[in-house]
Amino acid sequence: MRVRDFMTSVIITAEIETPVSEAIKLMAAEDIGSLIVTRGEVLEGIVTQRDIICARLLSDEVYSTLTLEDIMASPVVTISPDADLGQAVSVMDSTGKKYLPVIEGHDIIGIVTAADVIRILARMKVIAAGVPDDED
Repeated sequence: MRVRDFMTSVIITAEIETPVSEAIKLMAAEDIGSLIVTRGEVLEGIVTQRDIICARLLSDEVYSTLTLEDIMASPVVTISPDADLGQAVSVMDSTGKKYLPVIEGHDIIGIVTAADVIRILARMKVIAAGVPDDED
């Protein structure tokens, strides 16, 4: 199974200068766990809920001045839409990243999350369990 078959193709982005306080509102409104950070059309970084929670632990004064550029992970670990499920698992495992933007050429066409991978693996397990055993 290829990444393009199970990625989320709705991408929510925010400009690099976006205040963190605005980004968290966007993430809450869209019910998402990460934001792709861009400068124009160029991928610059990624910010996750965890990054924002860690930033929130700073003083109110510091937190109120932070932008996504201050807390984003960069460079971003990405994956091709033609990579297979095993490759996605391997990249996540070796890098510790739970969110992988899917890049085709210079375009961000989707995102794969650890939750997507777990969902697909669970579905595959159910399908496999439903297949009659040939040894009967």
